[in-house]
Amino acid sequence: MSTSLPLERPSEHLPTKLVSVDPGLRHCGVAVFNVPTHERATLHAAGLPKNPERQGGEMSLASWAAMAFSVREWLRPRLGDEPFQLVIELPRVYAAAHQKGDQNDLIQLAGTVGMLGGFLPGVSSRQSVYPRDWKGSLDADAFIERIKQRLDAAEHLRVELPSTSSLQHNVWDAIGIGLHALGRLAPRHVFPR
Repeated sequence: MSTSLPLERPSEHLPTKLVSVDPGLRHCGVAVFNVPTHERATLHAAGLPKNPERQGGEMSLASWAAMAFSVREWLRPRLGDEPFQLVIELPRVYAAAHQKGDQNDLIQLAGTVGMLGGFLPGVSSRQSVYPRDWKGSLDADAFIERIKQRLDAAEHLRVELPSTSSLQHNVWDAIGIGLHALGRLAPRHVFPR
């Protein structure tokens, strides 16, 4: 369930940009979409800002702030001073049978999410989604293929993927979160003739 109001289409007073974030402790997937008033929203840029803080030992408020600062600096040349709508994925604790990894990492991730939500300048509205809200339970690789299919050729050229293939899913997830918010990610139904 989304924790805020649905995404608004821009008018003369609303922002024409949407920023979607797949938060992480060491990297954040970030996507920027143009949301014109009467046209289809398009991907403007997508990438993977890195936390410049050394990641040894315990995470801290300083590390959360460094990650948020890195995202802000990545956004600066892509947004300028334009206001934007922010959509960010919230971490979620699942039943023990469905948990992956150290659940304490979710506390750290929540700190990063909070810092991103409060630290980024120009945010005109905030919306959050849980992973299952936008991904459902589809296999991760199959879902990345769905995301890729929703982009046109020009949008694919605007995706900045890291050279490390194990990190690329973060960028695709950020794009997927944005496409979900824009209504472009729903499964396509094929009807027989």
